[in-house]
Amino acid sequence: MEKEIYIVDAFSEVDFGGNPAGVVLDATGLDEKQMLKIAKEMNLSETAFIFPSNDDTTDYTIRFFTPTQEVDLCGHATIASFFLLGTKGLIKGDNGVKIVRQKTNAGILPVELYFNDNKVEKVLMTQTKPKFISKIKIIDDLAKIMGLNIDHIGIENFDLVPEIVSTGLKDIIVPVKSLKVLKSISPNYEMIKKYCKELCVVGIHAFTLETEEKYSTVSCRNFAPLVGIDEEAATGTSNGALGAYLVNNNVAKYENSITIVSEQGYYMGRPSKILVKIEGPKNDYTVKVGGRAVIK
Repeated sequence: MEKEIYIVDAFSEVDFGGNPAGVVLDATGLDEKQMLKIAKEMNLSETAFIFPSNDDTTDYTIRFFTPTQEVDLCGHATIASFFLLGTKGLIKGDNGVKIVRQKTNAGILPVELYFNDNKVEKVLMTQTKPKFISKIKIIDDLAKIMGLNIDHIGIENFDLVPEIVSTGLKDIIVPVKSLKVLKSISPNYEMIKKYCKELCVVGIHAFTLETEEKYSTVSCRNFAPLVGIDEEAATGTSNGALGAYLVNNNVAKYENSITIVSEQGYYMGRPSKILVKIEGPKNDYTVKVGGRAVIK
């Protein structure tokens, strides 16, 4: 059996930016063990395996694997997959938006491909409805495993605490006070593994309202050693959860629609730009995450 595997830099407009994902355009015939072996061989944070749909309710089935295990959903690998499908002409469009439905282990989620002159401009994926699991008010252990002092956590002029939020995968959203603090995070990965396992979360997503670029809303770092990713250059689902956190805690001024620009990966040498679009009434809004990609 021969399979073509692509490497696609998601959430980037330039080579060697963003977050690379492996993509197998046609995974028909591969079983779980084979997919895990391929993901381990690719040694990227996630590899996506695309299967044709076997029913009328969806267009594609996608499974996502880290080098160590299967995960229910992956934002950057979704963006990579559909940017590749559109660029290769397997999903066609002229001008405007083409909506397709992907079946994942996190549910059936719409994906929007924005075309201009038959070329994909960007891809947005709909996240699951936000879930605010619990707030972490005792932050001593959390600060310690991130190599921070307790007074580094929080945002000036806002009453914020770390919180477990999910728009597909559960992450701990951690506000920190400045770019200087964000850069200084020195995580203990073994302790993060244990901490995240105890709380049944994927990882830790730290952010600050100070940014490197003037067009950005927030600057972020993401740590998920529990699923084999010490630090990730761009995380779609985590930034979806962050967008919901910002709206729910009135950090972002929200009136039925807002686009949040997250920058990530700057201290890994892989600058990334993640778009988080939130729309709808505040008590029932939809979170979408997306951006561009570069196919290698």
